[in-house]
Amino acid sequence: MSIPLLRSLTLKQAIHAIFAAFVIGFAITAVEFGWTATRERAIALDRVAEVAMLMEGTATTAAWTLDQSLAEQVLTGVMAVRTVGWADITLDNGRVFIRRERSTAQGGFLERAATALLFVDRPQIDRPLLTPADSLPRATFAHLRIGVDPAAVAGGFLDYAATTLAAGVLRNLLIGLAMALVFHRLLTRPLVRIGYAVAQIDPAKPQSQILTVPRGHADDELGYLVSRFNDTLVLLEREHAELRRLVTRCTLTGLANRTLLIDRLGHAIEVVNRTQGKLAVLHVDLDRFKRVNESLGHDIGDALLIRVAERLNDCVRRCDTVGRLGSDEFLVILERVAGSDEAAMVAGRLLSAVHRLSEVDGHHIHITASVGIALYPNDGTDEQALMRMADAAMQAAKADGGGQFVFYTREMTERAMARLRLEASLRAAAERHDFELAYQPKINAASGRLTGFEALIRWRLDGALIPPMEFIPVAEDTGLIIEIGAWVLDEACRTATRWSLDHGPLPVAVNVSARQLADAGFADLVESTLRRNGTPAELLEIEITETVIMKNVLHHLPTLNRLRALGVRIAIDDFGTGYSSLAYLRQLPVDVLKIDRSFVNDLPHAPDIASTVIALAQRLMLSTVAEGVETIEQQRWLAEAGCDSLQGYLISRPVSADAAEAMVMGAFAREDMALTA
Repeated sequence: MSIPLLRSLTLKQAIHAIFAAFVIGFAITAVEFGWTATRERAIALDRVAEVAMLMEGTATTAAWTLDQSLAEQVLTGVMAVRTVGWADITLDNGRVFIRRERSTAQGGFLERAATALLFVDRPQIDRPLLTPADSLPRATFAHLRIGVDPAAVAGGFLDYAATTLAAGVLRNLLIGLAMALVFHRLLTRPLVRIGYAVAQIDPAKPQSQILTVPRGHADDELGYLVSRFNDTLVLLEREHAELRRLVTRCTLTGLANRTLLIDRLGHAIEVVNRTQGKLAVLHVDLDRFKRVNESLGHDIGDALLIRVAERLNDCVRRCDTVGRLGSDEFLVILERVAGSDEAAMVAGRLLSAVHRLSEVDGHHIHITASVGIALYPNDGTDEQALMRMADAAMQAAKADGGGQFVFYTREMTERAMARLRLEASLRAAAERHDFELAYQPKINAASGRLTGFEALIRWRLDGALIPPMEFIPVAEDTGLIIEIGAWVLDEACRTATRWSLDHGPLPVAVNVSARQLADAGFADLVESTLRRNGTPAELLEIEITETVIMKNVLHHLPTLNRLRALGVRIAIDDFGTGYSSLAYLRQLPVDVLKIDRSFVNDLPHAPDIASTVIALAQRLMLSTVAEGVETIEQQRWLAEAGCDSLQGYLISRPVSADAAEAMVMGAFAREDMALTA
């Protein structure tokens, strides 16, 4: 609401401030006029006295010699002063020797008033004229008298008064406006802002828009007003929260009810539309819940629902929503999911959490659930459609026997089930260390001498070899990569130590994932593994992809520096495929750059990137390893370009530990033969 100008507090303040400024200003001006009048009178008399003193000698000569011409000159000079009204030289016998008087016109009222204020009398200066010094004794023989011209002094005073009055009026006006501005800034504007903020308060969410205390008013009446108003908003919000809880929450479990779920789902759809992401809706229904109520009673059934609600809440993120639709049906809204795989993982956690629930209030209960999953925007574009699709998928899960989840589309269900089976098998394999390492050799590009190995994990499931590209991402997502990576590190160090003791030292490289490198205890793990296996640090090389190491350089730098301090070599894998910063590359404790196989494949026809990486490494005094070498031409070009080591199918495919040990034994046997020869 806008306030009319004529009624505004700002205008009222301005009028009162200007009036007050004028009253005070005029009082000050009146005092100034009185002081100025006294000063002007004194200045006029002092000026006339100075003229009399200056003319005393000449006037004495003219009067003593009765020189009329000289006397005329004296009075002409005296009358040249503007404040002089008349002047004469009077002899001691009372005769006026010579006199001059300024003719003045009759002034107006202001001039007469000013004259009366300045001079209540006719002031004059009487200067005695003494006989010359050669006539003794000296005595007064004449007088030089000079009278002040009141009209001239009054005119000057009126000019000053007019200027002072005009300046005073302007000053008073400016003071009044300044006072109005100060009042507006300190009072009116904060009040307007408070009023505007009050008008913006959402009655449904009063506490979300707490008023801000205006700057500079924290400890005055305005601050007190705002503080008391905010206290009222807090109390109002509490009342609203309680009302909302009663309206939007399940009274038994405290979860969101159907009304709030629909609202949250609508909001989640809006967010996903802005971010071009996905969301999932999971309809959870307890299997054979009716039997619990029939056999144990509704009290136990209610307690079971409360426990299930707690379990479901624990399985999701803070940004997700869990609600109760009614009876034994729940709805879970997963915001910002990566896709069906993530939705399936959450559904698996929900099923597992419900299945682990075995006791309620002293009663042993075996309960399972069926979960139906619908994805936005694939399966529906609004709240009702998504909930309908999720319900249909849940019914399909129940029809298949329950205790499982089903996507609204069969293809997604099959893919998600395959991933879950893979995850379960991977967990079992991690517990049993059911893996093996293959070793791919590296050779010196110039001499062909064996320089080391790269350890590569292999996993066989039911006799079939599972490609690392299939199970490594699952290990990353589930966190199993930490446990698996520790086993790989331990196995590689143990093998390197055995080779070193039996044949000779050859370094073994181990690939490290982003999750391993981000683990705060990774450097400690490496140190303890080296110490436990008695492995010299120089026999271990850590390979980290360029994308991983450059994603958060400053975060990884302390870990890398710690590894370097231990003596472990560090290699950047797949170099050239990411977005390396040369400034960071100079700071990193790196020993080796591995040229990605995609650049080696182009050799020798497109050598630009490979030659650039080799030149960069040489300038930074780093070693280079070319991956994916498969032809003699590639080997020849890399050797001539100055690449240090080669790795690829041309040299050897990854081999078992026994075959790799045979290579190590043969390499050192050849060296021994060369030395003895």
